[in-house]
Amino acid sequence: MLELYHGEPNGLFLKPLIALEEKQVAFTSRYFDPSSFVQHGAEFAQNLESRLQLEREGPLLVHDGEVISSSFFMLEYIAEAFPGPDLKPGGALEHYKAHALGQVLALGVGVCVSALGCAKYLVPRLKSQDPLTLKANIDRIEPLERRNSWLALIDGSGNETVFRERLRPAIKRIEETLAHSTWLTGPAYSIADIDAFSMLAPVPDLAPEIVNDRATPAIAGFLQRMRARPAVKAALARSRTGKPHEAFVPSTEPSRWG
Repeated sequence: MLELYHGEPNGLFLKPLIALEEKQVAFTSRYFDPSSFVQHGAEFAQNLESRLQLEREGPLLVHDGEVISSSFFMLEYIAEAFPGPDLKPGGALEHYKAHALGQVLALGVGVCVSALGCAKYLVPRLKSQDPLTLKANIDRIEPLERRNSWLALIDGSGNETVFRERLRPAIKRIEETLAHSTWLTGPAYSIADIDAFSMLAPVPDLAPEIVNDRATPAIAGFLQRMRARPAVKAALARSRTGKPHEAFVPSTEPSRWG
């Protein structure tokens, strides 16, 4: 049995959805709203690794009872474990490129996009909740640094200007890579492109001065190619709000970068 615990198809949650759609693998969707904090409850699928890894808001893949966490590892697992189109990056060099770009995307793009998206969309939603209920939900989050990530959103301690500037070097590197190649690790489409699209897709909305047709034509073309893929369309169609681009969760200890 294959189950995927996921929220709206955006960011980290979008990655495994696209990969599973590319493979055309049947799975049970366990949809949840991270702003309701159910992912921190005892009834939520978990194991020691998922409690310790940095993407603690999800997604989680459960295959025959085994819990698989961390969205990039999830992509690698889906690429290896299931039949269908080959999503592996290629040879040893291509695998290295995929991992190197994964680091750039996670820390150089993902953290910044999460912070900007949370400030624009998640914080207003949290502040519309009953303050006592919100405090009770946050107080039960473990470990402490994860709780502090949510608290940092509410008290507004993040500096959006800092996050926008931190985006620029990573965007420049990805733009330069795509200027010489249709896909990120070479001529073949792979999980590296799924990873990149999921992180880059929100940037034109959150930082249009950084990613746009004129400033980053290679990234703009890449996003267009990705959105044209049937698997990407199918993954985005799993939205239940109709506004997946507004769905964000705190990323890797964002308060550390504020």
